[in-house]
Amino acid sequence: MEIKRLTIEECREGVFDIRRKVFIEEQNCPEHMEWEEEEERDSVYFVAFSGDRAVGCLRLRPVEQDLLKMERVAVLKEFRRRRIATDLVREAMIYVQTETPSSSIYAYAQVTALQAYVSLGFTVLSKVWIEDETFIPHQTIFWGTPVSIAVFLKHQAEKSDVVYEEYDARHPSILPKIEAYKQRLENLETWNICSLHIHLEDRVVSKIIRNNFINFCANSQQFLDGNHDLSSDIVKQSINLLKIADAKLNTGHFNEVDENWRKLYVLVSFVQSFLLFRGKRADFENAIKIADKGLCMGRIDEEIVPIRQLAWLIHEQLPGVSAPIHPSFSSFSAEKTRNFLSPLPNSVPISECDDSDDDCLERVISAISQGTPLLIRQHCMHMPAVRKWNIEFLLKELHSRTFPVEIGTKYSDEDWSQKLMTFGEFVENSESQRLYLAQHRLFDQVPHLKRDVIIPDECFGESTNPDDVDMNMWIGPSNTVSPLHTDPRNNMFVQVNGTKLFRMVSPEDTSSVYPFDGILGNTSQVDVENPDATEFPEFSRIRRMFDGVVNAGDALFIPQKWWHYVRSTTPSISISFWFD
Repeated sequence: MEIKRLTIEECREGVFDIRRKVFIEEQNCPEHMEWEEEEERDSVYFVAFSGDRAVGCLRLRPVEQDLLKMERVAVLKEFRRRRIATDLVREAMIYVQTETPSSSIYAYAQVTALQAYVSLGFTVLSKVWIEDETFIPHQTIFWGTPVSIAVFLKHQAEKSDVVYEEYDARHPSILPKIEAYKQRLENLETWNICSLHIHLEDRVVSKIIRNNFINFCANSQQFLDGNHDLSSDIVKQSINLLKIADAKLNTGHFNEVDENWRKLYVLVSFVQSFLLFRGKRADFENAIKIADKGLCMGRIDEEIVPIRQLAWLIHEQLPGVSAPIHPSFSSFSAEKTRNFLSPLPNSVPISECDDSDDDCLERVISAISQGTPLLIRQHCMHMPAVRKWNIEFLLKELHSRTFPVEIGTKYSDEDWSQKLMTFGEFVENSESQRLYLAQHRLFDQVPHLKRDVIIPDECFGESTNPDDVDMNMWIGPSNTVSPLHTDPRNNMFVQVNGTKLFRMVSPEDTSSVYPFDGILGNTSQVDVENPDATEFPEFSRIRRMFDGVVNAGDALFIPQKWWHYVRSTTPSISISFWFD
């Protein structure tokens, strides 16, 4: 079965044949009600074909700016019970979501088909009313996103002296229902779970998987509506869908996985978490773990699925931290010690300036344009995070949030691994295990922390869009290590709390740092604090090593492709800002 999007001139004969048989012959609709040439020309048609034969149709008709009416949904009798009507409605929803995302849809649904629309995400707005001349019971249904609903309500508020039928979605008696629904969406008191299917592309996610997801969402909505308990079927459906997505995420390199599998993972996680959060027997601890795992493993626009907002709301319901800070994190040193690295014969200091120097800005611009490292003392002392963040603060903000934590001395070691754990577990176990919350896009997961962060001005070149700057967090106890490696973009490294030391090597000496083969090609095999001259003889012939210590409030410009080794000398919080 193939569904095509067409104009009336491209499908007139087939569509009129379907509508005549279904509406006029089967349902005894008056023929004069069925055809209106101007409406036909204005509409977009979705037509299902079996071979060359049109067997099902639907039309979307613009009735005003950012509002479409879905009409004439019909399938030939011999082709029913094959989910053709469901697929037609789904295609129409996808079209609106992708082509006119500020638009909403409403329709007059026959009561006999009402549940099919509800299972796809439509909301019922009216009581049953009888259509004139056909005497068929109908109810008004509506679908939109929080954004499109806001646009719709704004347009309606700007009108005056316009009269609508009492069952029209624009009637004054119905608009308050839509406003209340929008408020419930914004507050995450409810969510349109049944419409999440439109975000999975047919070219990637098979129809079988997609239909399983639609059924899972429909069952979940039934549970939220109080129509049945959280059954084992819902649990099994979610587990099976996550297994499918997880298998895809772990096939090949993570960054090469199709985005649809990340979407599936986060969509299922969102629904699971929402059920545990809004169900009659709320389970906040498991709800937050599921939401965070979805954020770590999946990826989706927050406007589509507000899983970050959901995680924050759940976290606010959890009790605060009562346990004391573990000794490994108990003190953030501000000591300005500069001799933590044993100097090598070819060690020289990283060039530096102070933010208060008259020529500081000129030197920063020069370093970026020439691609040379520069340590800028006190450059970020004005950043709120530098003034207020410490482990106590982060533990309060993040105690039950789950993050991917590195286990091991450094990621190039054979025994290195990663594990998802809560921030509280990370802090508690950092003494017994070598743990590091390294290079994590924490602000994507916990966006409210971003209010304490100011992106350094130097990160903005031709672009002034903050989304073009990749921000990663680094949190760990003393003696966490990042082996000598390179970054794919320029990096303005900001030390928020604690102290770190750096050893840097120019990209001109790449062959002398003995990079690993394969996926770790950006990482050196050499222990730069204790280099083995026998195994790596060329390393000692590097003309200059650049050493420096970065303290709280300092920033270090690390040019793209420059090799850098990092070790914390105290418990530490850092942010790297990658830019072009």
